[in-house]
Amino acid sequence: MKNFVVAVLISLFLLSGVVSVQAQPAPGEIDRMDAATRVFNNALGMIPAPVLNGAQGVVIIPGEVKAGFIFGGELGQGVLVTRGQKGIWSPPAFISVAGVSFGLQIGGEARDIVLVLNTPMSVAAIENGTLNLGGDVSVVAGPAGGEVAVATPVPAVYSYVRSSGAFIGATVQGAALSLDVGANRDFYGVPDPLRVAARGIPEPARRLTCSLSRATGSRSKSCS
Repeated sequence: MKNFVVAVLISLFLLSGVVSVQAQPAPGEIDRMDAATRVFNNALGMIPAPVLNGAQGVVIIPGEVKAGFIFGGELGQGVLVTRGQKGIWSPPAFISVAGVSFGLQIGGEARDIVLVLNTPMSVAAIENGTLNLGGDVSVVAGPAGGEVAVATPVPAVYSYVRSSGAFIGATVQGAALSLDVGANRDFYGVPDPLRVAARGIPEPARRLTCSLSRATGSRSKSCS
């Protein structure tokens, strides 16, 4: 009997250890993902289809996340979605943003940013450490609305900024983008959902991936 009790206690202890490492999305992370989805959906009317169709990754930085991005400040938060094999979009990974400045053509209070990453190198730089906009890669104001002409050669990054209610192409310089390992581990149970399969894809993340899939005509089993 004593051995049985000891075995039960050990099992419970081990089980508690397993439970402790399961993903525990915080309300702030869920809000951050939902905000990114809203920003992307609002930007769809301004980003020409050829730009999104050629993208290797999309960074979305919502300005409405109160604890996150402070425009003209030092630190921000966003998400990164990357295009994998067969054009399938990844689960959105949380990223941190440090330092940013905007081109003079904005002329208003900046609220949200969408960056279209056009090269595998840009995506790999974030996954491997840090991508410095304007330093490691060139950033060009993206063609907007009915402007469907895509530059040749295509720049590493197209940028779009929402100011005074509308998204416009505007330069974004000086920002350093890197994975937010802590937020990813809380949300997915893994530090990098772009490379390591998550234990589950929470519904807020699935909604953003599905929005990108529909916008680019990509197939996904999890999207209707």
